[in-house]
Amino acid sequence: MNSRRRKAQFFLGATNKRAKTVVLHIDGLDDTSRRSLCEDALLKIKGVISFTFQMAVQRCVVRIRSDLKAEALATAIASTKVMKAQQVVKGEAGEELLVPFQDTPVDVEQNIDLPDYLPEDESPMKEQDKAVSRVGAHQDGGSSWLSTAANFLSRSFYW
Repeated sequence: MNSRRRKAQFFLGATNKRAKTVVLHIDGLDDTSRRSLCEDALLKIKGVISFTFQMAVQRCVVRIRSDLKAEALATAIASTKVMKAQQVVKGEAGEELLVPFQDTPVDVEQNIDLPDYLPEDESPMKEQDKAVSRVGAHQDGGSSWLSTAANFLSRSFYW
């Protein structure tokens, strides 16, 4: 049990070294068109792993590689010409503070050849007569002791 806990902590520590989370307050992020502008700007930055928006409070939580600077995110958002980003940090008493970025742009390595997203169409319906069913779901009225034992074993153990 103790060795499992050590492995889990080691695993979490290793992934946390490779990525960090930055919370941005984005002035001007107030509708879906500006959100899509911000998405496009963030997707172009090489090193952005993921991002989520909190539109009600004009925030964006961005997960980035550890070698990417938060100023690069602010530069990309400022390139939209309609939005400006500030970093949200926790103060000593636990309160949130907004830290403005410097107005000097930072060189940003961009993703040039982004693949197209897959279409979000529903997958075609499969034929219902070929669906997989649970073992023993359609039993006849009488069953032998052997089939009863096999059903018990198959339900009791994880194969």
